[in-house]
Amino acid sequence: MPERFEQFFPYPEFKPMQLEVMEFVFDVVSREKIGLIEAYCGFGKTIATLAPVFESGKKVLLLSPSHIARNAGVGEALKINKVNGKKIRIADLRGKQLMCSKFNSENFSHEACNNSKRFKKDCEFFNRTFAKDAKNLSSHARKTVHIIEDFESLSPTEFFEKGDIGTEPNFFQRVHELCEEKGFCSYEIMREMVRDADLVILDYFWCFTGIFHVLKQLIDPKDFVLLVDEADMLVNRLYDNFHVQIGLTGLQRLTAQANRILDEYAAMAEEGEEFEQELNETDAQFLAEFSEYTEEILRIFKTEEAISPHKIIDYYVKGFRTRSKAAGLRGTIDFNGIVENLELIVDAVESGDNAKRAGSKPHEFLKHLDAIKDLDVYLTFISAERNAIMIKPFEISNIILGNGLSPNDTLKQFHSALLFSATIGDETLFMEELGLSKADTAVFKIPCMPHQNLTVLIDTELDTTYKRRSENTPKYVKKINAMLDLEPSLLVSCCNNFEAEQMAAAIPALENAAEAENLLPSQSYVLNIRTRHARSTNKASSVKSCIVVGLPLPDYSDFYFKKRKEFLENKYGKQHAGMLLNRKAIDTAVQLTGRITRNLESQRAIVLADRRYDRDFFLGSFYRDSLPAYLKPFTKTVRNTAELKGELASFWRNHKYNK
Repeated sequence: MPERFEQFFPYPEFKPMQLEVMEFVFDVVSREKIGLIEAYCGFGKTIATLAPVFESGKKVLLLSPSHIARNAGVGEALKINKVNGKKIRIADLRGKQLMCSKFNSENFSHEACNNSKRFKKDCEFFNRTFAKDAKNLSSHARKTVHIIEDFESLSPTEFFEKGDIGTEPNFFQRVHELCEEKGFCSYEIMREMVRDADLVILDYFWCFTGIFHVLKQLIDPKDFVLLVDEADMLVNRLYDNFHVQIGLTGLQRLTAQANRILDEYAAMAEEGEEFEQELNETDAQFLAEFSEYTEEILRIFKTEEAISPHKIIDYYVKGFRTRSKAAGLRGTIDFNGIVENLELIVDAVESGDNAKRAGSKPHEFLKHLDAIKDLDVYLTFISAERNAIMIKPFEISNIILGNGLSPNDTLKQFHSALLFSATIGDETLFMEELGLSKADTAVFKIPCMPHQNLTVLIDTELDTTYKRRSENTPKYVKKINAMLDLEPSLLVSCCNNFEAEQMAAAIPALENAAEAENLLPSQSYVLNIRTRHARSTNKASSVKSCIVVGLPLPDYSDFYFKKRKEFLENKYGKQHAGMLLNRKAIDTAVQLTGRITRNLESQRAIVLADRRYDRDFFLGSFYRDSLPAYLKPFTKTVRNTAELKGELASFWRNHKYNK
């Protein structure tokens, strides 16, 4: 029923399968469920989710990990306003550092910002933004909000270059410039706009960390459908948020900050100034003592070996007790007292006149250590460099996030939720990692791309396992040169720096893709697939072919990975654990190739050059089975370079009319 969505669909026609996805989204929202969507790059996933949510009468909270994806969401909403005459209000709230007009990026810190607003009260941008009560926007700031909202609904083309809605919007930049011009804090203006917006765009951390309670002060989650863009990244982002550590470098920086404040106190005292002293010599001594015990732990405990959190906690308590007895003092400080003292010291450092972010927050590490001390789902250890005590989780589904909820319960805080990506892979594994219920979760996967000129070849001659990668490098170089002989427009994607450097040295024609602003169709490039340049960019959309040298598996030599593997194997068995551990490999490879296949009109060739894409010794056909359904109709297997060259020669020849 296309007419159901036409009032929020700003294009003259639907792309293939787009209407089916919209019906799926509408059904998920109607039943207040969770939905997973897998669709190829360029499908139009953003509008296919926005339109049915707006049609259902709900607002949208879009979580996006990149500025490009954010702009895509803003652009679709502005187009709906322009083409369909709607009045969708938009708020794209980004990090304070990007939006601060008082401090430049090098000098910005959240502590300096808060100190300037609340203690020194010398931020002219913040002061102009709020009325005297510092709670409500000033009349002039409120007027600016109305001006922006009027532009959004009545003149949406103002946010596009030369008014062309086919270009990328500059909404965020224009709002920031307008606020700066009028002397307002653009972060606070945009934050206020969140309250009334129909489309709110935020980073993942707003929902899955401890600041979720701040978001709930701005909106009622039940009024919103949560959309998670590039959902295959969510699990990794959650693991990153729970990577907690304490090291000497940070403690040394914190100690230096405390000593600097004490020196400032001494200088003010000499000048006869009156001031409130929040730090003293005893605090500095306490901090130095805590650092000594941390250094001893790093020296005495073995690296790359699991450590009981109880042992670390006891070591700190016994250290202070021993020092107290040596000083002839009765009694000692308990663990909670240690945490409280450290928190007071950090607060004092961050609230000083020249406040900056504390070099370390040891009290937060200790709180986390205490919270997980009896849980076997976490690993506590010292890294190989002997400079940090680290805590990492083995699973996400079995832990409570910083917001006090599980991932599944977080999604259920909203009216409904939709997670979409070019790669979901095995949906059962995806749901398992996030702890999603099968009964509450629906899945929609696009079965095929409407691509007339695409080939995906799995070359099974070689693999890039660690033992073979040096001896195989010349053979891979031969394959790449064979591809270049047929078509010079090529992106060589390697799974680590070693391979990328080897290819660059052996094939001078390859330029570093990371250093290029846009990849030209007449040039060939090399890229390490594990860098940020391999994703969240469409700069490779003009390149005609891509070879992925190897399978981007995790680092099996990493200590944490070994322990996580051991934990999962004990819990699930070797095969299932192997699938969980290596699930992201296909996601990583396909996300990169998606930048090449985004253009559905021109011929494109993808080569996955590793025999494990076809069959793995341990996991069988897992990797091939995990390829998105939309790629499988285009996929063929070749056994060597001669077959590879023959297939590509035939492909380029048969589609010559498109070259």
